[in-house]
Amino acid sequence: MLNIFIFVSVSLFIVGFWIYISKRKHLMNMLISLEYMVLSIFMLLMLVTFTLGLEMYAGLIYLIASVCEGSLGVGIMVGMVRSYGSDYVSSLSSLTC
Repeated sequence: MLNIFIFVSVSLFIVGFWIYISKRKHLMNMLISLEYMVLSIFMLLMLVTFTLGLEMYAGLIYLIASVCEGSLGVGIMVGMVRSYGSDYVSSLSSLTC
């Protein structure tokens, strides 16, 4: 039963990584897939801590770091939309005029 949960969490991470690679046109799609990958890693971390009987503070610290990462990404996206007018990743390139 434990192997099924580990397989599910790893496959969720792989799906999130595939979406991150394939949907790299918009910044919002990239941020959503990053949060998806963070949640799949959190699920794997909680599964490991439950089975080994470790403390739960590692999961809390991981969630705090992931929330900070998400809010930083949304802040960068809002700043980019206000200055460039869209959330296209191609508008971030400094080589284009």
